[in-house]
Amino acid sequence: MTQTPRRTQAQRRGTARTAIIETAIRLLADGGYANMTLADLGERAGYSRSLATHYFGSKPKLLAAVVKHVLDHNPPARLEESLRGFARIEAEIAAVFDGLDEDPDMARAYIVITFEAITSLPELRPVVHEQNVAFRRRIESALREGTRLGTVRRDVDAASVSIAVMAMVRGIVWEWFTDSSLDLTACRRALLSQVGALCAATGDR
Repeated sequence: MTQTPRRTQAQRRGTARTAIIETAIRLLADGGYANMTLADLGERAGYSRSLATHYFGSKPKLLAAVVKHVLDHNPPARLEESLRGFARIEAEIAAVFDGLDEDPDMARAYIVITFEAITSLPELRPVVHEQNVAFRRRIESALREGTRLGTVRRDVDAASVSIAVMAMVRGIVWEWFTDSSLDLTACRRALLSQVGALCAATGDR
C-alpha cells in the first residue's frame, strides 16, 4: 500500500494561512470588519485562537493578505492575451460580472475592505489604489490600442474614459452589494452598450 507523503512544514503553514484567509473572506462578506477578530478567525478556521495573530500580526495586515488572495483569483488575470482593443475592454467588464456570479463572497469581502480603506483603515488605501490604477491602466491601454486598430474613435480621451468606465463598473458593484436582487445580466448588457456608445468607432457597434 502506497503511503501518502507527509506534508512539509511549509505546506502545512500554507494550508493554515489559506484557511484563515478564506475564513476571513466569509466573515467579511457576512458581517463586515467590525465583527471579526483574529482570535475568532483562527478558531473558525479550525486552528488555535493565536494562529491568525502569529501569521498576520494585525487585522490590517490580514486584510492586505485577503486583497492579494482575492486578486490572485480574479478572472481578469485569466483573460485571453490575444484580446485587443475594444474586445479587451468588453472582456474586462465581463470578467468583473463573472466574478460577482462565481464567487460573491470574494467580491463582497473586497468591497468591505475598500470601504474600510476609505474610512477607518487609511493604511490600506495604497493597496486598494494600486488595484484601481491597474484596472484603469488596462482599460486605457485597450482604448489606445483600439484607436490604432480602428475599433475605438480617434477623438476618445483614453485616460478620462478609462476612469469613467471604472466608475460605472464600481458603481454597479456597489449597488449589487446593497441590493442582492439586482439583475446583473441586465446591468452588464446596459454597461457594455453604454461603453460601446461612448468610445466605439462609428459603424462598429
